Amino acid sequence: MESSPLYGARSVVTIGNFDGVHPGHQQLIRRTQERARELGVRSVVLTFEPHPLFVLRPDLKLRRLFDPADRQEQMEKLGVDLLVIEPFSRNFSQLSPEQFLGDMILRPFQPVALVVGYDFSFGANRTGSIEFLKAQSELLGFEFEVVRPVSVQLGNETTVISSTRIRQALELGDAASAAVLLGRPYELRGIVKKGAGRGRSIGIPTANLDTTIEPAIRPGVYAAWARVRNRRYQAMVNIGRNPTFVDSEVLHVEAHLPEFTGGAAEGDLYGEMVALEFVDRLRDERKFASVAELVAQIRKDILNGQQRLKGS
Repeated sequence: MESSPLYGARSVVTIGNFDGVHPGHQQLIRRTQERARELGVRSVVLTFEPHPLFVLRPDLKLRRLFDPADRQEQMEKLGVDLLVIEPFSRNFSQLSPEQFLGDMILRPFQPVALVVGYDFSFGANRTGSIEFLKAQSELLGFEFEVVRPVSVQLGNETTVISSTRIRQALELGDAASAAVLLGRPYELRGIVKKGAGRGRSIGIPTANLDTTIEPAIRPGVYAAWARVRNRRYQAMVNIGRNPTFVDSEVLHVEAHLPEFTGGAAEGDLYGEMVALEFVDRLRDERKFASVAELVAQIRKDILNGQQRLKGS
């Protein structure tokens, strides 16, 4: 952990990965802040980088929901006093629950209270349980609180919000359900890079993004909002392999901004950051028999996407 003048001061602490900082995470953080205000101490959020499953289960090929910069931005918006990002490694994962509690929580943060989520566990082989923390709190004299899950209505079902459930929606391309679960649209951002120029050659220029993380959403064509230069534009986004032209092994993220000045996007935005807020899935990517057939479909996509974006 990096040194900070706030280390050693009394705190109310919460711990988690906080990928997406969804409403369940927000409730946990707000309860931490509320208790910190009541006790007259600072609020601390302890999180990890990279995501533990990247290290412990690379076979799962987990896609993170948002990039690390977003997590920091969301914590700042929530007004957390101190965000601590602990480097995660296999050696770190082998800390016993006693070591983790002592070295990572008690000594640096002097907690008067510890607040965790209903499914929290930690330490080697996740042997640190809620029951363990409850017993330690009674022994060592700090408060311990477990925050209940947050649920939302999805169609006819009441669904508990979790990062896993959000990933499931994104894997289906269900941007609308993901937005309900996240409390905001799923977002992908990146720097505009030079592409092959095919979009411009067919009269539908695109901004090709070098994204900060791999897309967690299913490949396909989407209606989205693009944030660039402090403005918001309609966008039709293709995440795919360009099968009509090359059928690349690499996923490409391309956005056409029909409202952008002159209808152009690519050449005018090189090197700039663009954030894409996904609203609705339009269709799967597919290979067309000709470029003319592809162009005709894209023009239909633009009209369909603009309709979907009305009121969003």
